[in-house]
Amino acid sequence: MTCECANNSIARTNFDLSKWVEQKREGRVLLEHVGSFTSDFIDAILPEMEQDVNENVENDGIRKKVFHVFVECIQNLYHHVEPLETIEQQYGDCRMGAIFLVVQGNGCRITTGNFVKRSKVEILTSKIEKINAMDSNELKIFYRETISKQAFSAKGGAGIGMIDIARKSGNKLGYQFYSVADAPDLCFFSFDVFIS
Repeated sequence: MTCECANNSIARTNFDLSKWVEQKREGRVLLEHVGSFTSDFIDAILPEMEQDVNENVENDGIRKKVFHVFVECIQNLYHHVEPLETIEQQYGDCRMGAIFLVVQGNGCRITTGNFVKRSKVEILTSKIEKINAMDSNELKIFYRETISKQAFSAKGGAGIGMIDIARKSGNKLGYQFYSVADAPDLCFFSFDVFIS
């Protein structure tokens, strides 16, 4: 899957959550959640995801990658969905995000979505573009270098989540930022990982 966002662009169309959800349902949806991401939700959803994947994905290699990438994606949502009052007013939940697990073609697609401050768009774009520009060997080296620095963020991570997702999926990371009409300081960040 290729990147949908080039040169740090933000889609000029105003974000419509219901249209985005419909687009992300393309394929055979195994799991879909749009709402709050709490530790209780994650504890409940992981066994369901594992069962769905075991029942619907025949290839053992793909199954293992899906488990790993899904866990990393849901942890990213849990740790990085910012509680925003503007979002609570519009969507009823200040920690609103979305995750989809979809069988598509000969693999699976994991999609996440969450609101981010517009000020973070450039940082996220730069990080994803850097990761997407690397081959598998370069990713392996970059992962090791990042781990060895042991520079943990305030949210507990060392910045290896997206690196690890790219390594495990073996594919480029897809992403798009959407403008939010009622909140000019926010964007909706859509993140796609294809696993084959």
